[in-house]
Amino acid sequence: MMSSSKFDYLLIGVKEYLHSKKKYPYPDLLHQGMNNLSLEITKTVSFPKTMRGFLKLLEEPVKDYLPTNWIPSEFDRDFGLLDMGSFSEEANDYLMEILLTKDGILQSFSTIFKQLEIDNQKFIRILNRLRKAYTEDEPEKAQEVYVKVRRFVIENQYATIEDIRKTFRRIEYVSIEEIGELYEDCEENRDYWYCDRCGILTEKNGQLKGLKPRLCGNHHQDLNYVHKVTSKNGLVRIKEGIRQRVCFPGMPELNLYSALEKLKTEHSEYLKDIRLYPGLDRYDIQLRFTDETVWAIDFKDVRNPYKLAKDLNGLYGEGNLRYDQSFYVISDRCVDIYPEYTKIVKEEAKKLPKQTQVVSDQFFQEQVMEKITQLQKGGNV
Repeated sequence: MMSSSKFDYLLIGVKEYLHSKKKYPYPDLLHQGMNNLSLEITKTVSFPKTMRGFLKLLEEPVKDYLPTNWIPSEFDRDFGLLDMGSFSEEANDYLMEILLTKDGILQSFSTIFKQLEIDNQKFIRILNRLRKAYTEDEPEKAQEVYVKVRRFVIENQYATIEDIRKTFRRIEYVSIEEIGELYEDCEENRDYWYCDRCGILTEKNGQLKGLKPRLCGNHHQDLNYVHKVTSKNGLVRIKEGIRQRVCFPGMPELNLYSALEKLKTEHSEYLKDIRLYPGLDRYDIQLRFTDETVWAIDFKDVRNPYKLAKDLNGLYGEGNLRYDQSFYVISDRCVDIYPEYTKIVKEEAKKLPKQTQVVSDQFFQEQVMEKITQLQKGGNV
């Protein structure tokens, strides 16, 4: 077995163990991962004698106990597989962004892996059908439906079956049942928690934790952005794969969109149109000013600037998606962690056109206001 496969087996095995209500016998992948690690663990570390000790070890940086050739280049070796007894943010990112795109035995062997793939495919099938309608049938209608679906799942990570029925009973291209399949039932007679900044929270040992605690980590129950969701008949929540790939990155996108909508209301004679997810999400937001200039914006909320930089390309700009200026807008919470974030991305993004700007959310909004101010003075920017 290749070393990177051993890492993958261990990571998926840990994920299955955490999801299992029965903690013994151990999931097959975890058993294999533990056996492999016991034979090759770093010589400076003793293999734990108990499961509690093993789980505690997994909270340490992987560089401290895993052989160097085990650790994939995509996984930050300064972080562990677990954090506060739960799957770590780095492990979650690696699972969703790297493992789900790989071909191999895990797809057929791991029930967790299968379910995540199935859940993601449900959203992808909706997207593909709407893209087909966009190119072959009614582009405006397909665009309208896509925005409605995407906004709903981002803004309603907890919902009821009745909410879904009311919202989608007269919609084309997508059925109520398909939207319902993006959600899972909540348990009765228990409370759930939600953060306005990062979405669904999990509770463990009296502490609330979000999907990416290094970006949004303070979830004390008395904070005004943390809310209790009381159980009620028909309550459902968005499935894990959709939450990570659609909901979490979508929340700051919609926050920026709302801020720009407010500017449009206040300055409609200069900022004439704002389009959300144009071309079925070719990029996130398109701005049209009264001097006929068009700005294209793609929002990014990725903690590590080096990881983001590797994937950045120029924004698509054909047809009605053409633009005069393009921007990658970085969430302020990422910039707070890395003050040099935008500078690092500009230097490291080798495939990014020089004319595409990389700016913080706050700075971008200031640029929009500056553009409006120039138009008010009769000039151009």
